Amino acid sequence: MSSRAALLADQIEAEIVAGAIAVGARLGTKDELRRRHDVAYGTLNEALRILQQRGYVTSRTGPGGGLFASTPTAALQLTQLIVGFRQGGTFADAAVVRLALEEPVALDAARSRTPADIADLEAIVARCTAARDDARSYVYENWQLHRRIAQICSNRILGNLYTTLLDAHESQVREGPHPSFEATVDDNLAAHRALVAAIADGSEESVRDAVHTHETYFVVSNPDRALVPADVRPA
Repeated sequence: MSSRAALLADQIEAEIVAGAIAVGARLGTKDELRRRHDVAYGTLNEALRILQQRGYVTSRTGPGGGLFASTPTAALQLTQLIVGFRQGGTFADAAVVRLALEEPVALDAARSRTPADIADLEAIVARCTAARDDARSYVYENWQLHRRIAQICSNRILGNLYTTLLDAHESQVREGPHPSFEATVDDNLAAHRALVAAIADGSEESVRDAVHTHETYFVVSNPDRALVPADVRPA
């Protein structure tokens, strides 16, 4: 993406958001826009692609057609949020937002869980226990536990958003140097067992207490690193 195309897209988007260009207003043809903004066709086409992706420009064919100002739907805005994270988010972005979603995800799961869901969670905790002396396997099973909790949520936007953040967070950990951790596996296992038990019990108070305990296992490995889950250091 050229910087000039991105700047032009930002300029047109800002004018639409501010009301300088009314929603539904005809922007013109590509040739009119190219001459108005004094850019090459390639630059204009890239800027329009960006704007159409964001939902701020639509195209109509036929008599009176052309390019028109629009506003993105809520669903498209959510999609762009996720795409934007994947393109420019950081390890810290993923960890901080994921941490903020831990409680609503666990509460939703506690309201929506079935006996089969709880059996799955307990099976994953058993695999975590079996992997306690293999740091990477333990981390993998830990993430599977959180992913399964998110899948239980009846609010699929919440569950899918959490899972997307977890996927991005996991990929960044796998691609970078292995972080250092402060908690023992025994402490971490106890926190996750308590979280599963609280979800099975369905008590909001128990879930909040378990999530609060779980939050103590997010640490900063060093000042230059982001927040990471303290999921691995054998006792």
